[in-house]
Amino acid sequence: MDGLTMRRLARELDETLRGAKIEKIYQPGDRDIVMALRVPGQGGMRLFLSAHKQFARVHFLADERPENPQEPPMFCMLLRKHLEGGRIASIQQHGWDRVIAFRIEAIDELGDVRVYTLIAEVMGRHSNLILCRAEADGEPLRIIDSIVRVTEAMSRHREVVPGAPYIAPPEQHKQPLEELPPTAFAGIDATNWLSRANAMFIVDRVAGVGPVSAREILHRASLRCERQPEESPSEAVLAEARTVIDCAVHMSEAASVALDDMGRAMECAPFSLTHRTSYAPCPSMSEAIRRRFADTGEVLYHSHLQDELQRAVMEHLDKLRGKRVKLEESRAESEDEGVYRVKAELLTAFAHEFAKGDTSVVLPNYYQDNEPMLIELDPALDPIGNAQRYFKMASKRKRAASSVMEQLEATERDIRYLEEVMESLRDASLENLEQVRAELIGQGFLQEKPTKRKRNTGRSPKQSKPPVSKPDVYISENGFAIRVGRNNLQNDRLTLRQSDKQDLWLHVKDQPGSHVVIERGQAEEIPEETIEEAALLAAYFSRGRDSATVPVDITEIRHVWKPNGARPGFVLYDHHRTLFVTPDRNVLDAILRRRQNDDRQAGGG
Repeated sequence: MDGLTMRRLARELDETLRGAKIEKIYQPGDRDIVMALRVPGQGGMRLFLSAHKQFARVHFLADERPENPQEPPMFCMLLRKHLEGGRIASIQQHGWDRVIAFRIEAIDELGDVRVYTLIAEVMGRHSNLILCRAEADGEPLRIIDSIVRVTEAMSRHREVVPGAPYIAPPEQHKQPLEELPPTAFAGIDATNWLSRANAMFIVDRVAGVGPVSAREILHRASLRCERQPEESPSEAVLAEARTVIDCAVHMSEAASVALDDMGRAMECAPFSLTHRTSYAPCPSMSEAIRRRFADTGEVLYHSHLQDELQRAVMEHLDKLRGKRVKLEESRAESEDEGVYRVKAELLTAFAHEFAKGDTSVVLPNYYQDNEPMLIELDPALDPIGNAQRYFKMASKRKRAASSVMEQLEATERDIRYLEEVMESLRDASLENLEQVRAELIGQGFLQEKPTKRKRNTGRSPKQSKPPVSKPDVYISENGFAIRVGRNNLQNDRLTLRQSDKQDLWLHVKDQPGSHVVIERGQAEEIPEETIEEAALLAAYFSRGRDSATVPVDITEIRHVWKPNGARPGFVLYDHHRTLFVTPDRNVLDAILRRRQNDDRQAGGG
């Protein structure tokens, strides 16, 4: 996101949120804030502000419900103390920087009106959310606190710590377009309009313009030169730069997102992205930003627990994959058991042809047309002793081969199981994360953290268990319920306990992914359109979600079973057919919006 994007976003937010009351503030992630707002004439809205190192942004939430920790972090408590119950007076951008300031008026504990400024600095790894006391006009004074503290040792330009004066981020030494001379773009190379050099030439000169905006300016300028060949490339760039900036300032074009071949939003801008092969208009800049990050897989909540579980699973996967390599080597070594047995038999048959003290002997191998075979001997043993030695070596390798195969199969099962767990952690809710953690403890991949001992009261303490979560439910275009398991325990319950034998079961072929069930109800037939929608969901909630073509197996629940002793989530099935689908985000978006709450009673874990 560049300064043009922030300019349009700030204007939209200012028009929508002036006078909005801040009802509640949450902090779902280390660098994320959600403000629940009551907007005059529009009702409740939720604004998401993130200072994430890679995914910093500001936008309204749609159906997303980021989970919150049981205990609010200190910065969240501070925001609640000063801002809850207050009203947003104005929202402005700082110059052309990627900085938005929310001027907020609130009543303190003494009944006096206080003015605060909440500043969202959306600047990559330097992003921050900073709360300041402010002048009446919103000019920030001293910092109350920030979501990321920056000490003098971390930055030579400024400190961002409680009590320090607020200093704006360092200037980029670019000029607004209206201050540039007519010859500012004389260095544009018209032989390769969309080159990186041309884009950076504009980015380095024009305030507020980032690479996406620069490419759009160049594309429009190239078309302008084709229509008006008498105009120079520099004049065309200057004219189209004015047009693009005017779109951001005055919202004369719809905001848009650029789409890849699968319909995923890859870029967003406050104007039409005509330089991209495919783009889609959005009703607002906020929605364009929201879709851009939602479609590229960035989740709203990335918790400590999620990090902990992903690290633990990856550590086990790395160890298991290393173990698999060693077992494969051992299996290769054990495959010469037959060779040792042949040597033992030849030594027994031709014992009269060599004697104790020999180091080797060449004997005819009657198993291969009497081809000569060189056999190494232990000179300390007689012929029968050498034969017995090779028999023992053959028996040892045979036993090893059987053990290695058993270990290899168990290792493969564990790898497949943990890959399923890793997929379920991709965008799990806090409720599902707790259940996955309990599952990993139960399966022996994670140790339960010791709890503090409490004074003995004579009563046995209650064991706290994570709540039993329910599958996601989507309603097909034809009105059928499609249930999607979001972790292995959910998958087991959904497939083996909660579904009817005649329901349809779907799963991506040979890849980790969710169990998907279409509830048949009283219908004799399930429409093919519903099956295709369920197959798209199965592909989306799997490792294949970013693939162009994903095979999805489909069968009835009665043809699905769980082998004895199998890990959670693992099943076998037959009588299936395979449907190939492409998880196109344009198609999936309509399905994902039809999500409903599962009112079915969850079974025991």
